[in-house]
Amino acid sequence: MIVRLPNAQLKLSVLKDGEIILGEIVTGSASNFDIVAGLAHSGINYGLQKEYIEKLATGHKGQLPIAISETRVELVKFSVEFSDDVDTEKDDPYEILAGLHSKEISGMVMAGDRLLTINSSSKRILTKPDGKEIVLSDAGSEEIHHFLGKNVRANEKGNSIYATEDGVAQITTRGKVSVFPFESHRNIGKIHGKIETEYAMLVQGDITGGANISSLATLIVRGVVRASSIRSGGDLDCNNGLDNIRQTDEGEIRVEQNLRTSIIKNFKVWVGSKLFAHRIIDHSVVEVLDTLACPRIADSKISVGNRLIAYNVVRDCIIKFGPGAVEDPFITKFKQTHLSRSRRHHDKHLSLEFQQAQLEQLRQKSLLVLQRLRGENQSNVMVANVLRRYLTTMEESFRIYKNDFQELIDIEKLVTQERAELAYNASLIDSFSNPTIMVVGKIEAGTRIIGPTNSILLEKSMSSVAVTLDPETKKLVFSPLPTKEDL
Repeated sequence: MIVRLPNAQLKLSVLKDGEIILGEIVTGSASNFDIVAGLAHSGINYGLQKEYIEKLATGHKGQLPIAISETRVELVKFSVEFSDDVDTEKDDPYEILAGLHSKEISGMVMAGDRLLTINSSSKRILTKPDGKEIVLSDAGSEEIHHFLGKNVRANEKGNSIYATEDGVAQITTRGKVSVFPFESHRNIGKIHGKIETEYAMLVQGDITGGANISSLATLIVRGVVRASSIRSGGDLDCNNGLDNIRQTDEGEIRVEQNLRTSIIKNFKVWVGSKLFAHRIIDHSVVEVLDTLACPRIADSKISVGNRLIAYNVVRDCIIKFGPGAVEDPFITKFKQTHLSRSRRHHDKHLSLEFQQAQLEQLRQKSLLVLQRLRGENQSNVMVANVLRRYLTTMEESFRIYKNDFQELIDIEKLVTQERAELAYNASLIDSFSNPTIMVVGKIEAGTRIIGPTNSILLEKSMSSVAVTLDPETKKLVFSPLPTKEDL
């Protein structure tokens, strides 16, 4: 095919059913812009190879691959039915802050309730230079199994998950959906020792100093949390606050999902999704993977991956935000485990290939020996004995091969599951495409803001300000935040 350019002719050759386009300037000369415009006029807009197009523009003679098909992965799209999420990118920050005191996060469900629906399964798609798309693979109904946690089931169509018990529903940062039944306590303190449970917990009173709680599920506290160590695999709902006012022990909280409270004072806190504190965060170290919303933040070190929404930030705070601001220790460990298992899977695969070659070699050798013995007119008894020895050896080798093959299948299932969970986590992090700090009141002088590539210590206070990241350089960008009257 010949494409006529303003001062040249571009010859195109199509290979592999349109997956590769070779280009060659046969007469005249053309600029980079002319070549790209000519390709677009011919319907070729995808997979353009800038390096080779520039070579043609500088006078290269001969064919070059100027457009090549691209493969992309479309991750699963789904909706969670048991949580009323806050869209911090669209919702008014003033209204988000005003409604913090009434925000509910615990996903109470009953057996039979639908928890999650897959709207579109993961696909691997090939896009040809002319824009034609071919679906190379589709996870289909098998994808639902990657989301199945405890006390849930998938429907027959493989597109929804339902609760099998009454309790609290939750979804982890790796996409596992589970439901946990409740157990109730009056108060929990140091006297109870270390508590480890798979139940969701309802504490009617306080969690006092020295308590040590580890639960796979949600924790709801009607009273106050004092200097305690708490690990919750779901939400932590403590409306009366995390108040380590005496500082007799260190207070440390790790919440895999959301945290709702009134105050956080003298605590170290890590949250895997959103944190809503409707009064103050004071003298604390807080890391939030997604969004933090709190009216007043004082004397604290804050790290947030996606959104920080506040009225006032005062008294020498440090705020770190954007990609990589918050590390998920569990995901880090999970990745290490996955890497180790993937290597084991690879080694086992190579071992099986070697065993398969040995079995084939043994089979060929036994046939050659059998033919030689027959050619030498050996007795049938001798032939049978030799053949029996080879068959015994082959049987034992094949038994080992079968066991190793089953182990490979088991490892492959785990590796596939882990890849799906890591892909979900990666898509979650990638969704934080526009991290923002929104302070609707005042952010005081002395506050240090740390981004991915630079940091700034405020020399003077600022009011109604938004801090974002430049899309190209990832440097901090300050801009006025619209007032409530302007929204």
